[in-house]
Amino acid sequence: MSTIEINKLENEEENKTPDKRQIEAEEKEVMLKVDNENMEASSDTKTDPGGPVKAALSGEVTEQGREVKPKFIPIGAIKMPGFFTRNADKPKDDDGAIEKDNENEKTDDGSKIKHNRLQFLHTCPFTQFLHQRPQHENDESREAKKHVGLFSNIKYPKVFQRHTANNEATLASMETLEDKLDTPNDGMENVKLDVAEAEEGKVATKLPLKERIRQKKFIIDDIVVCAVVALVLLVVIIGIVVGARAGPPAERPLRLGRYMTTLTSCGPVEGILDEGVYKFFNIPYAVPPIREKRFTYAQPLNDISLCWNGTRTAHERGPLCIQFVENGTIIGEEDCLTVDVVTPHVRYDSPLPVVVLIGANSLAGGISPAQPSALYARTKEVVFVRPNFRLGPFGFLALDMLSKSKYPETSGNYGLSDLLVALQWVKHNIKHFGGDPESVTLLGHRAGATLTAALTTVPRTHKLYSRAWLSSASVIFPGEPLEQSQKINEQFKQRINCADVDCLRNISALEILTATPDIWLGNNIGILPVAGEFKYSWLVLDGDLLRQHAYESWDAQKEAKDSGKEKVFKPMVFGTTEHSGHSDLLQMKTLNWTAEIVEKMVNESIIGEKNLTQAVFNHFNKTYEGLVGLISSIRTLCPLVSLARLRLAAPMYVVLGSGAGGGKLGSRMAGINADVEAILGTFDSEGPEQRRFMAAMQQQFYYYVWNGRLPGAEAALTGVGQDALPLPALPACDLLIREDIVPRYAHID
Repeated sequence: MSTIEINKLENEEENKTPDKRQIEAEEKEVMLKVDNENMEASSDTKTDPGGPVKAALSGEVTEQGREVKPKFIPIGAIKMPGFFTRNADKPKDDDGAIEKDNENEKTDDGSKIKHNRLQFLHTCPFTQFLHQRPQHENDESREAKKHVGLFSNIKYPKVFQRHTANNEATLASMETLEDKLDTPNDGMENVKLDVAEAEEGKVATKLPLKERIRQKKFIIDDIVVCAVVALVLLVVIIGIVVGARAGPPAERPLRLGRYMTTLTSCGPVEGILDEGVYKFFNIPYAVPPIREKRFTYAQPLNDISLCWNGTRTAHERGPLCIQFVENGTIIGEEDCLTVDVVTPHVRYDSPLPVVVLIGANSLAGGISPAQPSALYARTKEVVFVRPNFRLGPFGFLALDMLSKSKYPETSGNYGLSDLLVALQWVKHNIKHFGGDPESVTLLGHRAGATLTAALTTVPRTHKLYSRAWLSSASVIFPGEPLEQSQKINEQFKQRINCADVDCLRNISALEILTATPDIWLGNNIGILPVAGEFKYSWLVLDGDLLRQHAYESWDAQKEAKDSGKEKVFKPMVFGTTEHSGHSDLLQMKTLNWTAEIVEKMVNESIIGEKNLTQAVFNHFNKTYEGLVGLISSIRTLCPLVSLARLRLAAPMYVVLGSGAGGGKLGSRMAGINADVEAILGTFDSEGPEQRRFMAAMQQQFYYYVWNGRLPGAEAALTGVGQDALPLPALPACDLLIREDIVPRYAHID
């Protein structure tokens, strides 16, 4: 029906007289009663659950053998199905609304519907506003329809549905069936209500969510909501996982906010929180080497009777092992086999790399700068471990009477066995201190580097460490059999006045040190070599720990690695400083270092004896710095070049000076401790050049600790000044190696 026709009907409705309206109302009431009676009469018969309206619309249900077809219904006089007129006879309230029973009524399909018990909500102004419809549908009011219809199209629960007095008018606008196809012409136009199939999307929109799920008819809003919910859940899960991993580490609880307790294989120990790190000092790792254990290999604490009861306090540093220092004095105690641990975290998640500091100025003694750094444990995220080990005669004395006291016969290298047991302790216990037992770097300095190099030849240590960093190590290792070393040590046996082992193990430690010949304590690292100079090696081929020369062991490991049979050849980095021979004692030997004094000293050395003075001065100037450079090249630098570059093909670095750049010396020479002091942060950085050198040195070392290799492109020889740059060649070393000065006169320990 067009808009014009609808308007025409509306105008006719307005022009009707009151009498005609009353007649139409009475006719409508009569028709509704007749329909109600018909529906009640047919209620005993079973019909389609969809009702007569549905049957008539679908054309599939027949009544008494004939098809029921849609009828032309006169507007204003529509007959309704019985379930719409069932309340016609019920009393109405003052407003004309039908009063509802509180009891449940049955629908056409026999199911019960429960009446709304919250009808008071319909009196709420806000609810009435939501259900109001726009009154004007012309083109000018389309914008208003958008806003008002937004709320009117919302589906609400039954408790919010309106019950108005216009129920009858609403019912009168719906379709019904007539008994006959022809209707009497009462002056009103018959309109055929065609049921147009709604679009599938619009039908699905009107269905409840549960029904859409059951019929598998989804709209775009359902898909968007599901996608948003899934995305939110994914974000929540990711946030939980990331938050759990990125949170603060689960540290052990502190006692009194300062004391930290952790475990070892021999019992709990309590350290102290200081400088932002946890410090555990003086933790025993081996049986005390005293009395009957003197001059024996270290024994681990594998017996509970050797451990402690309760929690051991590890707040204070323990004593050093008894030893000689450079000025000839004696320090330390004999019961000294302990370790110090400095760690930034005490936890089991995310273990950190471990750096074992093995330092000694000589195998007779001397306090090394290789000490744990609280600052770099915290900033570089590493765990420092420093083990004490025996030195001097208590650590390396080889005598025939000692060899005959055990089977198989052997003696010497007790300090080397200390380090072996200390590494075993690290392997089994460092996880309780936040360290990673599978990432252990050995940092050896001077005599400690010599011992570290010797440890790499011991098969039992290959599973106890990951890599080694050797600073100013010796390349002279024992090659003589044990019997030869024992004969050299006869001088000690004559001075000690002991005829058996029991005497050696019961006399005082001071007597043993006093009987040690002074010539064994000499250190030739800072002087030019001379012909026939005495060399004393504390290390011996004991037949147990050291069974062959270090070079032979490295060659065998390298061959096994190249053939793919074994992977026991661990990464090694060698290094030293350009002025490792510098010392205050040498510098104070004369107040004015002239060219004549320097040339005279060179002529009196093995260099002059071989007529190489002029040749070496082509590479070194006639100053104190030039003299120190020559000494360093003969004793340390060039021997390491011959070992690392020519024999092992291992990377090597050379510290060119704290303020150096491009190989030129600055105002301060790079002494033998410069590289280790820079690594551990104790280097005296007076200016930006020194600080830049420290940064370059630390980058090299800590990158190696974390990654097992040096940063950047691998180079055979690297010079570290203000930057780390490749060194193409060292012509002075080529000369000294060619003339058999190197490595023959390299320092021993």
